[in-house]
Amino acid sequence: MNVRRNKRRFRACAAGILACFLLLVPTGCKEEEEEPVTTETTYETFEEHVASVKTVTTAEDGTEVPIQITLWYNDAAMTPYYEAAAVDFHDRYGIEVLCTYVDNVNYLEQINQANIEKRGPDVFIASNDEVRKARMAGLTQCNTLYTEEFWAGHYPAVAKSAMTSDGKQYGYPIYLDTAVMIYDAAITAQPESFGSITEFAVNFVDETNTKDIFRWDIADPFYDYLFLGTGAQIFGDTGEDTGLFNVNNENVIQSMTYYQSLHDYFSIDVDSSSYEQIKSKLTDGTLVYGIVKTDVLSELGSYGSSYALCPVPPLSGELPVKNLSVTYGAFVSDFTRQSEYANLFAAYLSYEYAGNLFGLSRRTAVRSDLNRADANEAIIYEQYCNTNPVPKALENGDFWIYTEICFKNIWNGSDVATELSQLQEKMLERLK
Repeated sequence: MNVRRNKRRFRACAAGILACFLLLVPTGCKEEEEEPVTTETTYETFEEHVASVKTVTTAEDGTEVPIQITLWYNDAAMTPYYEAAAVDFHDRYGIEVLCTYVDNVNYLEQINQANIEKRGPDVFIASNDEVRKARMAGLTQCNTLYTEEFWAGHYPAVAKSAMTSDGKQYGYPIYLDTAVMIYDAAITAQPESFGSITEFAVNFVDETNTKDIFRWDIADPFYDYLFLGTGAQIFGDTGEDTGLFNVNNENVIQSMTYYQSLHDYFSIDVDSSSYEQIKSKLTDGTLVYGIVKTDVLSELGSYGSSYALCPVPPLSGELPVKNLSVTYGAFVSDFTRQSEYANLFAAYLSYEYAGNLFGLSRRTAVRSDLNRADANEAIIYEQYCNTNPVPKALENGDFWIYTEICFKNIWNGSDVATELSQLQEKMLERLK
């Protein structure tokens, strides 16, 4: 769907909630508030109200200057999207948006310090694993514009879960990241299971003696997570339920035993494995199968063979996998003085302008009702819709450390049940 040709659809869906929001400015989620009274409206009356909202402010010298809001973000690849959206938003509403790239190091801490110094952003981009921290630090307002019906009609369930903390939604989802399978379509076919890959490895004759059959960054738990299968229970659907943690059950043991068996076919060295190593092999055209992230969408043309993407297959007919995903959203600062337009711009990035995202930044939009003409982007979105959001519990830093050790030991031959039991015990102790 071309976004510019379908703005009326957005307006019809969102006008009511936007109009009600502009009439009833939120103050964040710090205190219990009465539910706003929803009134029916049309797009025309919404436009009239927007036109009546003052778009200039008085400077210290008494002159009137345009209202400005600021956006902070920490992914340089998204710069073309944010800047183009800011121009389009200004053309429609007369509100200037200043887009500022901020280094990713201590990102939330930088926002917090800027707020203290009264120079913080009105809107900032963050990943879903930071939602709980941002909420507890008082950095962000709730998402006040999206009703339950709007979420269900325009975003997959994983996106809503990713943006949920303490039972409320924070942020407006924009783009995503997850892991997918890549394969050399010139010499093999899309795998139906990991068994397809091991069978290929046994039968393939490499006449050039240059091919690596299968690689993934085995040192990174983000990729290894999928081998836990569907039996693992890790912090619940929203990734912050610390009372729900179970990786020591029969389903997980079976999946991880299969994971260990792959060592017989692919002797990947955990200590030297890296994602850049894999991308280098793709550039050389020497990798047959691999697991990669969505950043390959901008690089496929530079790879040395006819590579294609597909969802990560099950381990076997009896052992499914479950990938992780990261959802990036626009969050409205609880310190903004322009709450109406900050929320409207955040929603604009998430919904109205989303159809331009892939073309401008080669990132995959979270919005569900888009026409994804690029087949590889469509595959990534298909994969995303069947993932678990990366956990946002504050204790997940220890989880990643313990999980990395567990996977490394299992890969190198340690007893599967024993390692999973130790992971379980360490995390339960940490979660007390």
